[in-house]
Amino acid sequence: MKFSVTSLVVMLTATISSHTVFAFQPFAQDQKWLLGDWNGKRNELAQQGYQFNLAFQNESATNLKGGYDDSQKLFNANQWTFGALLDLEKIADWDNTQANISITKRDGQSLSNDRISDPRAAQFSSAQEIYGRGQWWRLSSAWIKKGLIENQLHIKFGRMGFSDDFNSSHCEFQNLMLCGGQLGKTVGDIWFNYPVSQWGINAKYQFLPTWWIGAGIYEVNPENSLEKHGFNLDTDHIKGALIPVELAWKPKLEVFHGLAGEYKIGGFVSTAKTRDVKKDDQDQIQLKAVNRQWHDSRHSIWLNAQQQLIAHDNDVKRGLFVSANFTFNDPATTVVKSSQQLAFWYKGAFDQRPNDTIGLGFAHFEVNPRVRERQNASNQLLGLTQDDYANPLYSPVQHNELNIELNYHYQWSPVIALRPNLQYVYQPGGVKQVEDAWVAGLTMKLNF
Repeated sequence: MKFSVTSLVVMLTATISSHTVFAFQPFAQDQKWLLGDWNGKRNELAQQGYQFNLAFQNESATNLKGGYDDSQKLFNANQWTFGALLDLEKIADWDNTQANISITKRDGQSLSNDRISDPRAAQFSSAQEIYGRGQWWRLSSAWIKKGLIENQLHIKFGRMGFSDDFNSSHCEFQNLMLCGGQLGKTVGDIWFNYPVSQWGINAKYQFLPTWWIGAGIYEVNPENSLEKHGFNLDTDHIKGALIPVELAWKPKLEVFHGLAGEYKIGGFVSTAKTRDVKKDDQDQIQLKAVNRQWHDSRHSIWLNAQQQLIAHDNDVKRGLFVSANFTFNDPATTVVKSSQQLAFWYKGAFDQRPNDTIGLGFAHFEVNPRVRERQNASNQLLGLTQDDYANPLYSPVQHNELNIELNYHYQWSPVIALRPNLQYVYQPGGVKQVEDAWVAGLTMKLNF
């Protein structure tokens, strides 16, 4: 089913026209849900342990200048989310136990794929973070979590995304590389973030008041990421296991006036066999992946940090926040050797708009030099140089890519949010011949 802006307007109109049935004002600034609280039933169910979520998100983007194809066009991508969080302590008298299920549907088109990047060397980030992983329905989560040892130990099992519990980060931007965990962008062929889920189990233990350690084991199953495989539950195509470990520290440091921070270091090892990005067993460059050397494992390391720097008028819910994220990947098996992200956002800068946010973020990709060596070898074999860039047989040589975004998040109410943004992409796809791009975007979120 395709969802257009027109169909969304029709839905909203129908919702507003039915206000007499539900006795609520959908656009009131204190309204929690666009469909209201069902004459009190929704709050009553929440108190009994049943919380339901229905949300819609649309991300629009248009190219203002630059890119591989500078002809201007507006692109839209969207996502529907249907979910439920169940407090099984209230429902079934199971102490410290929760269950979650969510189903998503993505649709739309990508500005980055169609206008910004060379089709032979795709942009590493994307102007619309919600685009990707297929235009299809997916079971994005279905898990149960149990707290033990006075709720200091949490064990979680089921279907989930990797970054639900490891290498997670906030998403205050529309640009993909500035939204959420980084590994899904730099090693996305095995590390699947939301909305893709996979079978896994993990445990997190709070061994000191401000210290946590977590570890897990997940399936490596490429079929989970395929379009029209959103409800793939079998394990027939498992290639191995991915084992993440993460140490987290959540202090309130005096240097930041006692404001909250979170600092994490982690890494993973995958036992799935992976091809080398450059050479074969004889140390010879191979242009075709099928001829390259197999590796029995691969790994990555990450660092995440988030810190509140300023509390606006001593209100810790408002003020200046900063986050920094770094990934370091296995140079033998990954195209992106490392990534760096730095983002700032100020929430509640204006007293009359305490929930609005101003954001500025920077994200940088460092391409593996071994990949460039292979790309150069391909061109040399054909007698091509960078002057032959327009030749369809030329392999674009990829260097680094930088993404910058400035935005304003307008939170009208818990129901409606708008985020206009301006993005700049330096060297899309790491290709020097592609002109730097300017992008205008708009994110809309509706909470039903």
